[in-house]
Order: sequence, then C-alpha cells, then structure tokens
Amino acid sequence: QEVTVAELPDGRLILMARAEGDVCWSRDGGRTWSKPVTFGMRMFAPSLTVLRDGTLVCLHGSYAPGNGGLRVIFSRDGGRHWVAPAKDHGFLVDSAYGYGKPMELPDGSLFITYLATGGHRSEDARSNGIRCIRMRIRSDYSGIDLLPAPNRPPR
Repeated sequence: QEVTVAELPDGRLILMARAEGDVCWSRDGGRTWSKPVTFGMRMFAPSLTVLRDGTLVCLHGSYAPGNGGLRVIFSRDGGRHWVAPAKDHGFLVDSAYGYGKPMELPDGSLFITYLATGGHRSEDARSNGIRCIRMRIRSDYSGIDLLPAPNRPPR
C-alpha cells in the first residue's frame, strides 16, 4: 500500500511501502526487486526523496503511540540504515495529519506540503487545509531543523 519509489545516486531504485516501512531495491530499472526488508517503523504515506548530496529522505505519517504526526527519517547508505530519534518514529516535522510531499530547494532545505487533518467523512474535509513547512537535515546528520518560509520578509 502507498508505495513510493526513488532513484539512488548509483542508479538503483528503492521502493518503500506502508504499513511497516518495507523496503526493496532494484538494480534493473524495476524489472526485478529484492525481497522486502522490514525495519519495523509503522508509517503511512511514505514519500522518498534523494537530495543532491545523496541523502535519502523519507517523509511519512507515524502510527507510533504518542508520537504521531508528520515525521521524517533519512539514510546516508541508500536505505539500509535510517537515522531517527527512536526505533518506532521519525523526527517530528508537524503534529498535523501528514500525507506530505517534499521538494529540495536550491539551498538544500526541503519545502514540504501536507494535509492538516485526516479522516474520511465530509466533516473532515470541511475542516481540512493544506500546510507548508520548510526544514533542513543538520550538516552532522544528527536531526532536523525547522526553518522560516523562503522569501519571508525580515522582522
């Protein structure tokens, strides 16, 4: 469910799916795939992006009790190992619902759009909104920093 695919710097494809963050790789353009590897982080709506420096970023919604919201994990080795604050959840981007999509900006930060609320009823749609946020992975890869929006007037 909710599969996302990205091309790694070495040309391999990586695929990640809901609900356990299962990951597989392809060396032949997606014709064949490795067996899925589960690292046990329950998530919804994963979205993979590869930054210009080769860092693989996964923006996702979290099922972790007490640690929900829109979260992010990242990998420096093509998805074999992930940097996260805990085994069951990523770094908090926003406590909102999620289903986000990131885009790398020229300065290396990520501009992310996402849904404010979730649900499948008409009432949920009436109160929903689209949010945007900007973040950067720290240069020492120890976590993330939330940033002001681009082109925001100085205070």
